[in-house]
Amino acid sequence: MQILYNTLMGVAAGLALILVPLLARKLLRNEPVSPEGWSLSFGVLGVILTFLGGLMAVTWPLKVNPPINIMFAEPNVVLGLLLLAASLYLWKRSQTIKSIRENENSLNDVKLTFAPVSWVIFSLGLMLFFCTAAILRFGIVGAAPPHEPITGLLHDQPWIENTFFVILYGLSAIGCLLTPFALRNLNSSLPKIVAICWIVAGVAFLLFSALNYYTHMGMLWNALKGTNFKF
Repeated sequence: MQILYNTLMGVAAGLALILVPLLARKLLRNEPVSPEGWSLSFGVLGVILTFLGGLMAVTWPLKVNPPINIMFAEPNVVLGLLLLAASLYLWKRSQTIKSIRENENSLNDVKLTFAPVSWVIFSLGLMLFFCTAAILRFGIVGAAPPHEPITGLLHDQPWIENTFFVILYGLSAIGCLLTPFALRNLNSSLPKIVAICWIVAGVAFLLFSALNYYTHMGMLWNALKGTNFKF
């Protein structure tokens, strides 16, 4: 038995998927924002994902499910580095962000800055798309161990958890793949589609990963103490 880092990493990744479109929506609606506050938030999440994702990505093999090294860790490293880059930009260019409400050229400057970055996000989308295909084709996620509370009740139905992750990874991939085109057409429906995909996936990742704090501790307790808690 081996506990993965999908608790803290999952919470951080889910929260990032929620916060990024929320900040983008505020900027597009010319709502007041505090770039420094957003920078600190992205910085914290970026450090978590870069450090733990990197650690997990080079830990070969993970005994429980070796493909998780690739499927979970590596995309999180890219996401973590993107968040750190965004954090640095928001901190350094806080005045540019604050002036977007009064100066449309400031918004154009931000678009020009993030145009090449959007293709990095697009590449992350390709990674997530093929991770989604692998989950769907090979059933990589599997099911929770039978001695894990709550999620272990579905141990004999691995397709349920696999389908859940196919949906989450698929939504995340769609959002990433559409990002460069949404950035070019801010007045189209594409930014809204990206936001919906990321927020839905982010909320699900956040809640599921937070739940794993309970279920993983219960699994350890059952294994160490010989108990049989199902909930």
